[in-house]
Amino acid sequence: MTEIVFGRWGNVVRDLRETGEKVTVDDEGFPSTQGFPEDLAALMCGKGVLIFRKDLDYFSMARRYLEEIQAKYCCGRCMPGIRGTKILQLVLDRIARGEGRESDLELLADVAETLDLTARCSVCQSAGELIKDGLTHFRQSFDAALASGDPNPDLRYLGKISAPCMNACPSHINIPAYVEALQDTRYEECLEIIREEMPLPGVTGRVCPAPCQKACTLANAGKQPIPIRLLKRVAADYEMDHKVAPPLHPREMTEKPVAVVGAGPAGLTVAHYLALLGHPVTVFEALHVSGGMVGVGIPPYRHPRAVLKREIDIIRGLGVEVKEGASLGQDFTLDELFSQGFQAVFLGVGSHKSMGLGLDDKGIEGVFRGGIDFLRDLNLGMEVKVGERAIVVGGGNTAVDCARTCLRMGASEVQVVYRRTEKEMPADPIEVEDAEEEGVIFNYLTQPIELIADEGRLTGLKCIRMRLGEPDGSGRRRPVPVEGSDFVIAADTLIPAIGQKSDLSFLGPSDRIEVTRWETIKVDPDTMMTSRPGVFAAGDAVSGPLTVVHGVAGGKLAAAMIHQYLTTGKCSVSDEKRIDDIIAVVEKDTKVRVTPKTESREAGKIPPRKLDQRERITSFDEVESGFTQEGSFVEASRCLRCYHLVFGALSQ
Repeated sequence: MTEIVFGRWGNVVRDLRETGEKVTVDDEGFPSTQGFPEDLAALMCGKGVLIFRKDLDYFSMARRYLEEIQAKYCCGRCMPGIRGTKILQLVLDRIARGEGRESDLELLADVAETLDLTARCSVCQSAGELIKDGLTHFRQSFDAALASGDPNPDLRYLGKISAPCMNACPSHINIPAYVEALQDTRYEECLEIIREEMPLPGVTGRVCPAPCQKACTLANAGKQPIPIRLLKRVAADYEMDHKVAPPLHPREMTEKPVAVVGAGPAGLTVAHYLALLGHPVTVFEALHVSGGMVGVGIPPYRHPRAVLKREIDIIRGLGVEVKEGASLGQDFTLDELFSQGFQAVFLGVGSHKSMGLGLDDKGIEGVFRGGIDFLRDLNLGMEVKVGERAIVVGGGNTAVDCARTCLRMGASEVQVVYRRTEKEMPADPIEVEDAEEEGVIFNYLTQPIELIADEGRLTGLKCIRMRLGEPDGSGRRRPVPVEGSDFVIAADTLIPAIGQKSDLSFLGPSDRIEVTRWETIKVDPDTMMTSRPGVFAAGDAVSGPLTVVHGVAGGKLAAAMIHQYLTTGKCSVSDEKRIDDIIAVVEKDTKVRVTPKTESREAGKIPPRKLDQRERITSFDEVESGFTQEGSFVEASRCLRCYHLVFGALSQ
């Protein structure tokens, strides 16, 4: 495990260079070093500085830290940041050339203090703090540079901007930057920032569960978080409503075609980024509709199909060919794809197989196979009927989607049965709140135990009350039945929505693709390559059922690895992933937060627009129409811009 020899983390300082003590775990406010790479020599960021090598030259690394800020991350929105970081860089460069003088150190100290106190955001504030750290604790390094210039040690530097919201986002979108662009109605720039990390802003602006908002610094200060998801949607809707073509410019085409199996979020993301890199891409989709679960699983009242269609059309516009109704294992095999000239194959087949309740439901009319089957059949235009009283079993977003859909299909009473409490329910709280407003009844701590039928037709569901016992393997308290608490809920429709998994029956021994005991595709987590060279996978078929943004994140990493494989013949951990892994360790420490010296406005008084709950259940029209331009400006202007540069020095 990496050991700290010097650190200033928040307000805590530990200097162990002479004492020989070691800090390897969370100690006196220091972060756990578990997860940092063994070759990490030092780390600088908005939370502080950690040194892992006694011979590290602080001056040299601080100079490169300032270069990185000036080259990429000084936003130019406050004069202290613009001029202060530039002065620091110029002075450090002068010293590095051997032209420095003693008074330069006083100038560095004065400018650093000004930056620390007056810069608008944490990026430039941190520059001041880290220069002060160096002058206080590593003065000999600066004195040596004055005498001999920059020693230019044999280190490799990796840097990337981060913020609590960015790190919580599986796709690591530069959220503060796009929120700021939106504040100035720079919609094209806002979408350019988003598309650097994900190609589906309109989709995720509607259906993402927004883990970024839970991590927002304002939320952790007891205030309303920035509505990040809805702000993303504002820019995407503006582009769609005004028919603006995004400025995407693919590189010159290579002769290394790639086959993408599955047109869900992961597959579409792979196609998008590989096409931009110049690789010919053909997407094969088993259904006659593209989009995966976004296309056939999420109801249109949450996600209008026109939004997905437009974003797929943008990807097609990059030169991507999409072949629908083409199923791996039925219409073609992996071997046939390679024999046709494809140089790599990506598997993004999703998780479309429903998990059953384990109750005897054979031949009982009114019982559906599963929630995703119910939604898929409906969205594909098949004849689907529900009765007067519907029960949905489960606690995820699919369960809530099924319940709200039943209301729109004419059910007079819809109940959701879930075996844990509302607190443990994995569904998005906003979706649950909307469902309750529309009249859905939630039965918590309730477990189905028997189907009740009369002459082959469902009439009810026998359930038992539960209580929470000791935690299970997932860390959640295990539901335990309460003896003698059986009761029956009258129903003529039952939809199990307790989970789903991948159907990998199309894979045979000749495909040489290893599968895990959880019936997911086994991949190298650093490269996303399967057990068969040249075949990659990501999304739900690898991780199990997660969110759209998780599928996008996996797809983007896979695209980068496929490009590396096609251009070099091998795959290795990318610098992008290495710095992302370092950032994950840094942001995991929540005791020390980056707190800009700026105040946020109070939460906006202009809420997002929604249909009245009485109108909602009369159609599948979109419930939420987002912010007005005024509302988006008010909310975007509340952002604290608490991002910071995470900068690591790695041994060569």
